[in-house]
Amino acid sequence: MRTILPTFFALMPLLWGQAQAQSQPFKPLGPQQTWTIDAGGGAVYGFSPSGGATDKVNAIPWVSFNYKNRVYGDPLSGVGYNLISRDRLIAGVQVRPHFGGKSDELPGLTVPGLGADLAAYAFYRIGEKTSVGGRVTQDVTNVSQGAGLFLSASRQDVTRVGLFQTTLYSRFGDKKSNQAYYGVDPSEAVSTGLSPYEVGAGPQSVGMAVLWIVPVHEKFVLASFLNADRALGDVAESPLLQLTKNKEMSYRAGILIIRRFGGT
Repeated sequence: MRTILPTFFALMPLLWGQAQAQSQPFKPLGPQQTWTIDAGGGAVYGFSPSGGATDKVNAIPWVSFNYKNRVYGDPLSGVGYNLISRDRLIAGVQVRPHFGGKSDELPGLTVPGLGADLAAYAFYRIGEKTSVGGRVTQDVTNVSQGAGLFLSASRQDVTRVGLFQTTLYSRFGDKKSNQAYYGVDPSEAVSTGLSPYEVGAGPQSVGMAVLWIVPVHEKFVLASFLNADRALGDVAESPLLQLTKNKEMSYRAGILIIRRFGGT
């Protein structure tokens, strides 16, 4: 069946706590370096960057960079530039990957492949620990031709047992985006035996993510996360989700070890 992979929100901002966020205005922890490169990897359940099965544990590599908290990149956020980088406000643009999937279990289903979205974002810090904001996206690779909206509220706390970040979020899509990833057109219905299903514009899901980061060495951190996501509206009733093990619910978890390189 079609593998539904939202442009993972909870999977990585894994280093949002260890260094100042690439696109979040959390207060920096410790002195900031001119440039940083983070490299590592780990094991993740519920996500496969290659579009493979998500109901098992997959290995995932990680490499990211940041220059003066302006230019940054990583496998899930793509490449971005912070046009505004102030103490409480960060706003900028990204070209970010939009992961597709495979339909090995349901031949005849047209599956969107790997694409890219152009995104604009803005996040504002309220008080000392909370960041709110969102981003708008537009497919620029003719995969879905759709647009999306992502809204979130995050809280970051530094404790004696590490850094915790808790995030509540919601995702929305226009008709083109929702239909491409959750709909069944008439030709697919004939090939697969599913009923045709048309998805309109509206909410895709709401979710919660919890991130825990623990320093294990001067330059190493151990990052673990949990994420639960519930589909909403027309998306939740999609036959593609109803055929999955957890139907409208999806769960992700993982643990990664990451090493930092940096200079002034």
